[in-house]
Parts: sequence; structure tokens; C-alpha cells
Amino acid sequence: MQTGNDCLVCFMRQTLETVRRSTSDSVQQWRIISEVGGMLATFDPRLPPPENAVHYYRLIAKRTGVADPYLHEKQESNEFALALEAKTRELIAQKPYPLAAAIRFAIHANVLDYGAQHRLDRDAALASCDHPLAIDHSQALFQLIERRVNILYLADNCGEIVFDKLLIELLVSRGCRVTLAVRRSPIINDATTEEARLCGLDALCEVIDNGADVPGTPLNACSEPFRRRFAEAECILSKGMGNFECLSEVRAPIFYLFIVKCTTVRDYLNRCLAGGGLEIGSSVLLEGRALLGDG
Repeated sequence: MQTGNDCLVCFMRQTLETVRRSTSDSVQQWRIISEVGGMLATFDPRLPPPENAVHYYRLIAKRTGVADPYLHEKQESNEFALALEAKTRELIAQKPYPLAAAIRFAIHANVLDYGAQHRLDRDAALASCDHPLAIDHSQALFQLIERRVNILYLADNCGEIVFDKLLIELLVSRGCRVTLAVRRSPIINDATTEEARLCGLDALCEVIDNGADVPGTPLNACSEPFRRRFAEAECILSKGMGNFECLSEVRAPIFYLFIVKCTTVRDYLNRCLAGGGLEIGSSVLLEGRALLGDG
């Protein structure tokens, strides 16, 4: 999908929040924000939003020397999720269909996002995991899982990865081979190899990075080893809006799992899918074939 007009406003909001986390010098904040404002005219509207956004995140890191401005938020999100891990695992096991429940928990945990246009209440989102998904292509996903396929799991945010862990546990127990892919280096509150290991995912499955520092998965910016894994995967579980924005027009066996948190993604989905009716806060398990008209 392409960068929309609403994205420009969101870019400036993200800039302000990141600059404030990176420096307390008001003069430097002004200079950086002004510099990013001048960059907007150079952005390519044909690119997905994360591929444009990465330029100002790199600029802020260069100007301030702060490579991980969301470190505190990442740690807090992981602590929040890890405190819920055992109880959530119990809740999932008690459900009539634990795999479906684990998927819903993983999707609703996508609210743990500091880059989104709209912030949603994480406690309310996790409490609504018994509610139906707005888009639910789970039957097609279950059919693949029954075949014990090779799954590439594209992670998104810190905290969220703990709920991904609970889903991956069930996928592995059903005979699937899962590889978890994270970001190469810190970007917003996205998970890297360090956070995945901290949350215990490396003891469950192979953890790799995608070779990119973008808040998404733009294949052209990813490493060759990652692109090989992507091409070889029999099933790709893509978490979060950033991954969706980068991969929405890629033909591959992808299932997108996320919460709609911005108007650009909402409007794109409502244009592409029959029926539409999605809103901010809608929960999505979307098979890529349906989005591209192949299913």
C-alpha cells in the first residue's frame, strides 16, 4: 500500500514524540522537527509508510546520538506482558479451541504500539479476546497448520511478542517448524533479537533478524538470507500494521494479524475488501490471497 495524506500528519506526530524521548534540549528539538518537516516533500507517496518513516527515525538518531529512544517503553511493555504470560496460557488452555484463542490474544496484543496514529487501551483490548474478529480467515490458516507447515512468523512490537510466544508454543506442539523474524536494530518499540531472547522465544524456535531497521518488512531492504527464508516459507504470519503496509501487495502465503490503528490502513482495507465496514480498533486475521483477489 502507498503513503497517504494522513500519514504526513502522523509522521510529524511520531517525530515530535521521538525527539522528546531523545533530547530535552528545546532548541535541538525545534531544529530536528523543522528538518523533518522539510523532508516530507522528498518522500515518495508510492512507497509504504514505513519506508518513508525510517528516514526521519535515522535522522533523529544521528542528530541526538540516541539509538533506542523507546527503550523504557519496550522494557515496560515486556514486563507487562511477561506478568500476564502464565495466566494467559492458562486461559488459552481452558478454551474449547486453544489455537483460536491464542491467535486472538496475539492479534489483540498488537495494541502495544507506540508508532500508531491511534493508541488503544491495552487492558480493554486483551479483555475483548472472546469477541469475534472483524475479518476472520482462520479456517484457511488452520488447514495449513494441520499440514505441519514451515512457518515464518514476522514479529512486531515488544510486549506483543510474549503473546506471540503463546501462539508459537501451540504451533510447535502441532508439528509446525516456526522461525521468528524480528528487526535488525531498534526502531520505535519494535522487537529485536535482544528482546525476543529476553522473553524466552529463542528457547522455543529459531530467531532471526530481517536485516532491516525499518518499522515493517520491506523486502527490498531486507537481507538476502531473510528473503530466502521468506521465499521458502509455506506459511507467513505477519504481525502488525507496519508489516502489513510493506507486504500488502506481495504475492506469498501470508496471513496478516493486527489491529486497525490508523485511517490510512482502515480506508485501504475498506476499498479492497468486499463489505468493508472496518473501524479503528477492528481486529483482523486476513489471508493475503483475499486482499489481492486471488481467493
